[in-house]
Amino acid sequence: MLRRCIASALAQTQTCEIIVVDHGSSDDTPQVVGSFGDQVRYLRRDQDNGVHFAWVDGVVSAQCEFVHINFDDDYLEPTYIEKCMGLMAPDVGLVFSKVSLVDEVSGKVEFVLFDRIGSSGLYAASVFMNKQITGLVSPGATIIRRKDILNALFVGKVPFARHEYRGVGPDWLMTSMVTLDYPKIGFINEPLAIFSSHAGSITTSALQDVEKKRALRRAYQESRKFYTLLWMVKFLRLDLLANVALGLFRLKAKMASSLNRIFPRKPLNK
Repeated sequence: MLRRCIASALAQTQTCEIIVVDHGSSDDTPQVVGSFGDQVRYLRRDQDNGVHFAWVDGVVSAQCEFVHINFDDDYLEPTYIEKCMGLMAPDVGLVFSKVSLVDEVSGKVEFVLFDRIGSSGLYAASVFMNKQITGLVSPGATIIRRKDILNALFVGKVPFARHEYRGVGPDWLMTSMVTLDYPKIGFINEPLAIFSSHAGSITTSALQDVEKKRALRRAYQESRKFYTLLWMVKFLRLDLLANVALGLFRLKAKMASSLNRIFPRKPLNK
């Protein structure tokens, strides 16, 4: 699958930098990547700290302004980069395409994602969020700015989250947060990204198990709640209230410091 993934990146009609990030693999990944020579840059870490650390590793190393994150079991049609970048503009937060979900065994298209959005073009950011609130537009379908990934990607748990599931959630939040800073998104009405459906997929295995499916849903819901808090801060101007609260905290800290000089505190008992 990795060989197919890399080959699809090399086949793009618009030249792109290709970085393969390998965190702790125990298979023949180094040999597969090595067979492509200097066409691919290879980053390997012996310890696996999770998918989001791998993403950060690759994104920090990237030389380009725009990034597409591709999972090793997925691949792209040759015109994916060219057509998506054709819609990118200063006021566009991200561009994504329709996706074909293909059964790895039979090679048949099980279904096509995002086939009810409309024709190719620019849309209000709310169109993207309408999909995100009820589901997920995977990073594997998107092109996004490097700086926006680094600003929005949580490598630990999502703030205030009580539920986690194998790193799920920050992927949703990473793309959603650009809608707070950009008014538009781009959409390509062609299935230019292909996602593989197979038993080893985290998402596929979770959907076949009731408990895993519930855990997956809870993890994404935590990200949606945090996004809602950010939206409220921005659009309801709660930052003004935060400034008032910060002023009170500072006053409290100064008073506590002054009192401590007069009445030194004793350490807490262990």
